[in-house]
Amino acid sequence: MNLIDWFKSKVAVRQGEEVVDPLIVVQPTPRQLKRVLLVCLRCIDADVAKRPKMGQVVHMLEAEELSFRASTIQAQR
Repeated sequence: MNLIDWFKSKVAVRQGEEVVDPLIVVQPTPRQLKRVLLVCLRCIDADVAKRPKMGQVVHMLEAEELSFRASTIQAQR
């Protein structure tokens, strides 16, 4: 089994947390993990034309970070 097939199999059976390095000090929240897994799935799409460009990947990941920051700031007020 190659890495892409392994990754897809973990996501398919809802074991996405098993693809995260356990040595990472701050583990992602379930919401963050879901977003990253979805971005990864788009990046390995069999149809090359459907794969996002690197700038789009950065934007997809930053969009979550910005919405998290905004909700944190609002909660602090």
